[in-house]
Amino acid sequence: MATTMNDHFKWAFGYCAARGYAAPVAATTFPALWFDAGKPDQIGRFILADASGEAAAAAFAAVDAPHIYVDFAGPRDAILPQVPPRWQPRDPMWLMAAGTNMPAARPTPDFTIEVDEGTDRFEAVARHLDGSLAARGVLGIHGTTAVYDQIVTEPQFGRRGLGSAIMAELGRGAVRRGVTECLLVATSDGKALYERLGWTLRSDIVSVISPSA
Repeated sequence: MATTMNDHFKWAFGYCAARGYAAPVAATTFPALWFDAGKPDQIGRFILADASGEAAAAAFAAVDAPHIYVDFAGPRDAILPQVPPRWQPRDPMWLMAAGTNMPAARPTPDFTIEVDEGTDRFEAVARHLDGSLAARGVLGIHGTTAVYDQIVTEPQFGRRGLGSAIMAELGRGAVRRGVTECLLVATSDGKALYERLGWTLRSDIVSVISPSA
């Protein structure tokens, strides 16, 4: 089955690199990518190529196992009416994109940031001068696309510019690897920050979980 490498698919490959999962493969039951997550509450995940209501209905009908995520890059009002009973829609999310010329992060003199660079995965960790963990983030690379993931600041260190500093450090490493575009999926907590950093919205992301039994 052929699949088009749209932004949502590019994100899936980079996300799997960031999380240490095996790369996605083409699904055999309907046009989608599939990857194993291997968690008790998330066995695996389908990334749909078609975000229409008809495609959503077909995908939901084809999934007969528990704890499977089915993700669409498309309008929530087109997908949610197709969600079967007992399936659980996740909170709203957004696919966002940026180039590599992001605004410079403001200085963080009370913190040190170290980046561990792997083949296709970077992890950045910020620590306060007293040694405590302050923030972290990871980035996965697939081709010329970088996907940011798990950008988290500890609550006691909020509003210090650490989220943008972590992203800037990861981004510098990605540019050295030849990355030309960046993607992420934002929750409502992070969307405003990313918009301030110059990220643009590409699509809603609708993610739905199959029932446990």
